Amino acid sequence: MANSNQTFKVAGITIHNGNAKVRFTDDMVRRVKQFSKGGATRIDLIELPSEMTKVESLKYLASHADFQSPSDQATIADSLSDREKEAKKGTVKVKVSKPSVEAIKARAKKTPVVEVSESKKTVAE
Repeated sequence: MANSNQTFKVAGITIHNGNAKVRFTDDMVRRVKQFSKGGATRIDLIELPSEMTKVESLKYLASHADFQSPSDQATIADSLSDREKEAKKGTVKVKVSKPSVEAIKARAKKTPVVEVSESKKTVAE
């Protein structure tokens, strides 16, 4: 599983073989060369205002002027949904309930019951 705290300087959308994907990197030049060589038909990468996690980057892209088309918004929303689900996988929800004062007092009033047998047995010699 990828580190959800990893940060990136560049993010954007590429289209390769008709599939749009959100991409993240720290080296825009290298990635543009890779996608160009690989036959991508669209490579729209932007520098982020600061280093961001994937979830932060996706939220930024969703509000960026270059990515306002319905198809871009759908691509970003799908990716964001997937990332947020992935981030929650390791989370465990625990319900914490505090006992009331009355419940604590009730516990103190309970006294253990000890049974004492009065019968005695004698052993014949």
